[in-house]
Amino acid sequence: MHFAIVEDLVMDQKHLIRLIQENLEKYHETADFDCFENGEDFLAHFRPGLYHAVFMDIMLDRTGLNGIETAEKLRSFAKRIPLIFITSERDYSLEGYRVHPLDYLLKPVDAASLSWCLDEIRTFLAEPAYIEIQESLGQGQASAKRIFLDDFLYAETRNHRLIIHTSKEDIAARLSFTELLSLLPKSGRFYMSGRGLLLNFSQVADFHEDGTIHLKNGACIFCSRRKKRETKEAFAAYLFDCLRKGGTL
Repeated sequence: MHFAIVEDLVMDQKHLIRLIQENLEKYHETADFDCFENGEDFLAHFRPGLYHAVFMDIMLDRTGLNGIETAEKLRSFAKRIPLIFITSERDYSLEGYRVHPLDYLLKPVDAASLSWCLDEIRTFLAEPAYIEIQESLGQGQASAKRIFLDDFLYAETRNHRLIIHTSKEDIAARLSFTELLSLLPKSGRFYMSGRGLLLNFSQVADFHEDGTIHLKNGACIFCSRRKKRETKEAFAAYLFDCLRKGGTL
């Protein structure tokens, strides 16, 4: 694994690296580390796909960006990379929530808290970034299609065909809902609402009492009256689990 540590105190950098290495050794894993003493230097060197996770001190050098300001800029081009705040203050949790950190580690960081955090990173990295399906092209023709899970909005049946709606296009899939569900992670993010609607809860912005579901991209879909209550409860459970873990919605 490859971790970025944004921390202006070298002593704290070394302490965190030592604890991470001790944890990884138990799993026969190794990691590389890039350390940055300020947010500006980190952002200048960051490239998508370069790091598996970022450990960010909230109280960086007062002359530049603090950790939350750095994280806000990071989230503008890296939406889902695991971000872990490190702080000696408990009062920043609500302020930092808007950048969806995976966890908060209080200084001095201890091995038990870090162990839970690293397990969450392993779980995040184990989930697939995309699925591959057979897209129906008509007249019996099909073609392999890759769908990134962050682009997946919802799926529905239309004229006896399964249609997957993504942020880029609508795809007619040559598979059943059961087959589609078998490809998706079992994390609570994807939910089957009745027999004909599969939701990606991470794309849902709001759930209205009349069953109207508003997505983050502005689209609206409708949940059947019969499934409205249990779907809304499942969405609330998903949100609660995200908040409990401190993860990304």
